[in-house]
Amino acid sequence: MQERIRKLHHNRIFALVFWLVVVFAAIVTLPNVNTIIQYDGQPQLANTSQPIKATQIKNHWGRNLDGTYTVNAVFNNPTGKLTNKQQAAINKTTSALQKKASYYGIQKITTITNTPTSKPQLLSKDQSTEIVQLAVSHNQGPVRSIASQLNGQIATAGLDTYVTSPEIISDAANQHISSFTLIVILMTLLIALVAMGILFASVIAPIITFLAILISYISTLSLATNLAYHWNFAYSEYTPIFLLLGISLFTLLTSFWFFRELRNRIDDGVESQAATSQVIRSLGYRVLISTLSLTLAFGSLVFFNFSTIRAYSLLGIGFAITGIASVTLIPVFSGMLGHSLFWPKKTRPELKDRKLWFHLAKFGLWQPWIAVLVVLYFAGAFTFGSRQPLSYNNAQDIPNNQAVQGARILSAHFGQGKSTPVTLYIQNKQRFDNQNQLYQLDNLTKKLRAQPGVAAVTSVTQPGGQPITQYYVANQLSSLDTNLSGVIGQLKSVQKSLKSDRSDLKQKDLTTEVKRVNKLATTATRLSGESSSLQSAIQAAQSTSTASGNASKKAARYVKQLNQVNSQLNTALSQLNTLTNTISTTSSEAGTVSTNLSTYETSIKAVNASLKQTRKQVQKLNTSLTQMYTYLGGLQTSEAAKSLYLTPTQIASGDFQQALVNFTDTKVKTTALTITLKREPNAKTTAKTLANLKHVATSQLRGTSLKDANLTFSGQPVVMATIQRQYQHDLVRVLLLVFGLTFLLLILFSRSVLQSTYWFLTFLASAGIGYQLTHVLMQWLTGNDTFNWQVPLLAFVPVTVLAVVELTQLALSYRLNQTGLLDWLLPGIAEAGQTMRHSLFIIIAGVLGLLAASSQVLTAVALITIITAVVFNLALPVMAASFGKLSVIIPAQKPYHFHFGRGPKAKRSARPTRQEVRQQRDTKHDSDEN
Repeated sequence: MQERIRKLHHNRIFALVFWLVVVFAAIVTLPNVNTIIQYDGQPQLANTSQPIKATQIKNHWGRNLDGTYTVNAVFNNPTGKLTNKQQAAINKTTSALQKKASYYGIQKITTITNTPTSKPQLLSKDQSTEIVQLAVSHNQGPVRSIASQLNGQIATAGLDTYVTSPEIISDAANQHISSFTLIVILMTLLIALVAMGILFASVIAPIITFLAILISYISTLSLATNLAYHWNFAYSEYTPIFLLLGISLFTLLTSFWFFRELRNRIDDGVESQAATSQVIRSLGYRVLISTLSLTLAFGSLVFFNFSTIRAYSLLGIGFAITGIASVTLIPVFSGMLGHSLFWPKKTRPELKDRKLWFHLAKFGLWQPWIAVLVVLYFAGAFTFGSRQPLSYNNAQDIPNNQAVQGARILSAHFGQGKSTPVTLYIQNKQRFDNQNQLYQLDNLTKKLRAQPGVAAVTSVTQPGGQPITQYYVANQLSSLDTNLSGVIGQLKSVQKSLKSDRSDLKQKDLTTEVKRVNKLATTATRLSGESSSLQSAIQAAQSTSTASGNASKKAARYVKQLNQVNSQLNTALSQLNTLTNTISTTSSEAGTVSTNLSTYETSIKAVNASLKQTRKQVQKLNTSLTQMYTYLGGLQTSEAAKSLYLTPTQIASGDFQQALVNFTDTKVKTTALTITLKREPNAKTTAKTLANLKHVATSQLRGTSLKDANLTFSGQPVVMATIQRQYQHDLVRVLLLVFGLTFLLLILFSRSVLQSTYWFLTFLASAGIGYQLTHVLMQWLTGNDTFNWQVPLLAFVPVTVLAVVELTQLALSYRLNQTGLLDWLLPGIAEAGQTMRHSLFIIIAGVLGLLAASSQVLTAVALITIITAVVFNLALPVMAASFGKLSVIIPAQKPYHFHFGRGPKAKRSARPTRQEVRQQRDTKHDSDEN
């Protein structure tokens, strides 16, 4: 039994059983990758970020809108303006949709019919495109299925219809990535199989490599997906692809090292199990340091908060699993198969001496300064020649999607920012249905609309994006001016009548006046009537002036004067009534006229004096009202008249209550302002515009009744700006951390700070050249002048593997060298070049599978990797030789020192000249070549 166990252990059967159990468990527990990509693929923003806070506000909005998102149903007439027949068809479609609202999870439908004040925002200026906004519940089901159902439901004859929203477009982007992920995986594995077959002219060796890649990849992917599914660990939509990219490249390289060494030892007559053990001992250290470098470099990304970057830390696990599989799984098959591993061509191919690295290194040794300057010139020209911003638009890579087409229709007919508006939520402790709060909201609305980059702003006071005239002081003053003008005209008429009546009372002959008593009675009666009209006019003026009291303090003084004149007119009317009664009595009792004439004379004098005083007061009142009219007319044309003033009647009106329903929550303590930008979210100025809007909103509310309100911005532009800010903040730190750890480990393994620095700087320059050249090629091929923001991160994986693998081999060669640096440079670099070409071939073959996807992102990653690998393999031997020689020559050229008794000639003769040193080195190099 012990012998059997020992034999099994000797043949590494336990390792095979272990990996079979691991891969079986990984397959069984692997969640649905497409589902994880759909729900967890997009960047996960921090709970303190603006979009997450806005989502929490929307989830407690009330009005049956909790947990909903807005979907735009777009109706477009491609030939021109919507006809009456087409408008009727849209209304019919909307009515049918309303009947099935509960089936589709629609909580609210907003159209130009049920919300006329929002017509400017729902109907394009050219009247060819109409929007019907739907509030759809998140609990209804997957976004893509809801979009598909709604798109079929809104189909209208004669019109192009689309269902679009930022959520639908994001889901379409994830769906597109999921669609080509499997293709990329299969093509990458197939190309890896072919590449290994070409390298070893074998069928079995590629299959073993394929199994090693597959087992490592499935194990890592299952672990990563379960972490995201059960523990909410960071996950990216490109996680399956970058895991495959890193694992396949590293497995191909380690398998190549292993099979090459194994073939050499088996061809030398060593038994297969013994040869396998020797190869493990020989390559174990190299595989260990490569695995350690990659695991630490990418595993350190777990400390970053940005979810997309933190997701790349899963590569650390992947490289660790791959490293273990390379030294435990592959040896199982190599020990059992032995020489049959390389069937059908079992003989070792004749090795040819490759001279490329030898000649490049020799050129660097011959003219180090020229070589360095040439390489630095091209590296600088490409690396720093142009800097293009990254694109954060996830719709850029989606082909022929109806949601993207709908968004483009909205951009064409409403403006670029129409499909992705920005929403500003304002939370206040007081309700928003009062004049003070609404006044500040309206001022903020106008202030935001005036900012650069803003196309329109809608709010509770401006639901259509434009001010409603009857809500403003200017319109209200216009009506008041009309009333005042009428009162002034009436007062002038009364003043003229009073003057005429007073002249009629100035009679000297009282005897003849008795004969005209009846006429005077008639005149008094008319005067009484006119006084009554005057009193009514004054009361109307008093009422109107009181209504305008909020507009001017000066008007209050006019009201006070009106009250005084009114009192005097009442007194005059009372006296006139008395006089009328007296006259009536006189007319009926003619005999007593002479007796009462003295009394009548006294009354006439009293009435005359009263009318004189009344005329003066009316004239003064007329002057005051004229001044008031002039003042209010000037106020109407001033900036103050542009202020919002809502009366209680207007607030209680049906139109304004509908605006409250549309723009405030159920408690009327949170309101939303919708801001439409002039440019698309991915525009260069969007982030700056959003920062300016936040600053303006905060400044505008400072010192007002809304100074303590909480402001929260949301919308696709805000999400992109948040991603951009976090990404730009972390990207530099990611590069410094990963490349820094790689560089430190390179120093540790080579035990040379200076040479490691030269090699690593060459790699960085090569990566910069690859990035810029790819940008030029992609712009020429696709016409797109920006990279997606995921491109640098994805290209970061194969490029880092390239650096670690090739620089580690060079570092070990330098470390194991027993001679001086100059003696090692040419032969050491030339020897490394014999395997570098294979590494270059593997790197290029490993990324070719990315080209199988119809994705600009993956195409750019493949081109960056290929160009970087080619440039690096051309520049590394030149720069390593040049800097290596300069690091020896320059310190040897110490400055001359003059001492007493020793001149320059004595100093020069005591040490060899530069030419002598060069001749000695060249002689040494020639002898090494021979």
